[in-house]
Amino acid sequence: MPPSADPAVVTTPRGEQVDGRRLLGEAVGFGRALRSGGLSIDLGAAIDFARALTLVEVGDREEVRAAGAAVFVRRRDDREVYERTFARWWRRRGTRLPSDGPALPAPESDAADDREGPVSAAEDEAGIRREEHLGMLLPAAGEDGDQEVPPGPLTIAPDAFSASEALRHRDFGRMTAAELRDAERLVDLLEPRLERRRTRRYELHRHGRLLASRAMFRRNLATGGQFTEWVWRRPIRRPRPIVVLCDISGSMERHARLLLRFVQALAGVSGVRTESFVFGTRLTRVTRHLRDRDRDRALSHVAEAVHDWAGGTRIGASFREFNLRWARRTLRTSGVVIVVSDGWDRGDPALVARETARLRRNCHRLIWLNPLAGVPGYQPIAGGMQAAHPYIDDFLPAGTVANLERLGEILAGLRGSDVRRGGEAAAAADAGARTGTWSGAR
Repeated sequence: MPPSADPAVVTTPRGEQVDGRRLLGEAVGFGRALRSGGLSIDLGAAIDFARALTLVEVGDREEVRAAGAAVFVRRRDDREVYERTFARWWRRRGTRLPSDGPALPAPESDAADDREGPVSAAEDEAGIRREEHLGMLLPAAGEDGDQEVPPGPLTIAPDAFSASEALRHRDFGRMTAAELRDAERLVDLLEPRLERRRTRRYELHRHGRLLASRAMFRRNLATGGQFTEWVWRRPIRRPRPIVVLCDISGSMERHARLLLRFVQALAGVSGVRTESFVFGTRLTRVTRHLRDRDRDRALSHVAEAVHDWAGGTRIGASFREFNLRWARRTLRTSGVVIVVSDGWDRGDPALVARETARLRRNCHRLIWLNPLAGVPGYQPIAGGMQAAHPYIDDFLPAGTVANLERLGEILAGLRGSDVRRGGEAAAAADAGARTGTWSGAR
């Protein structure tokens, strides 16, 4: 077959000509269908898929499916959605793959997609709505497509009237870019209140239950020692300081941004002393960067200051660096440590166990937020997560805005927890290490 004069038309190894413009349009449309199905797909991923199609045999359905999975599938849960959308999209669109038999006729509403030239914004928006409306599975070859199916009962969701209510329970990993921006605004509106603890210091207060003898004698000197005014005092109550260790590896990138915004909301509303660290392959202190009142600008400063963003994870080494370098300077035994990580670690699990136990001994409470903890049937079987789990007081999900609201209730003391579990395990590990019987100390 002679080569085409149009540079946008390429010839496959099988001799078939493929229009690059049509190929890019199909890739972008497929990305929209995946996004409608719940996957976090952006335009860059769709372009990468179009480029991947130039490297594989376009006529081989399995190669195209594998290329798309390599670009779009990021988690195991995304696989089912991808396979279902792949089969529905290419059959519905009528795209003919030589190994897939005869093509189905394309719907009349898709004829506008074949037109060349620029598309207006109104037409593009209408195209998105049309794709969502036509995103149903058409009958395969041999099935009776004319058979009428009785409609099912109409079910109205209880929270269908509120878009923000539905967004509160939507997983961060399945949000679109627009939904993520809305979720960020919801997180910014949170006002978490921290539980206040009784300190050893006192303050003068008329409703106090203890006499402030020094202040009372000083105020009654003018009366010759006659007590005409009683002065009372009460213990000062302050919120516990908080230290946040946030995982910024590739699997935690999206959750890390929202969790750091929650830390900013926590520090801004309660006024508590908050120290923030991020870790991937190494530990970085970002407390000063997060003090900026503009939260978007603060996160941009954090991204510029951190060199291992969206990289690997070394939980044990990062905890060790914090325990040796920062614990005495930023953490007190009355403080609360919040770790945000999915538990995937490239290092030694024994090091994770040893340093997590040490971290737990240096704080009042250790809270671990894992985005995967909210998945039904999840078990902490990953090496790093399994090693750290015995020393955790609260193991909570952190994949939705509702999960962050629940964390605020726990920090405020509205929800109880067993703060002795992690402490007792850490104390037992310390005793075992001293006697040489703990395997993590070898």
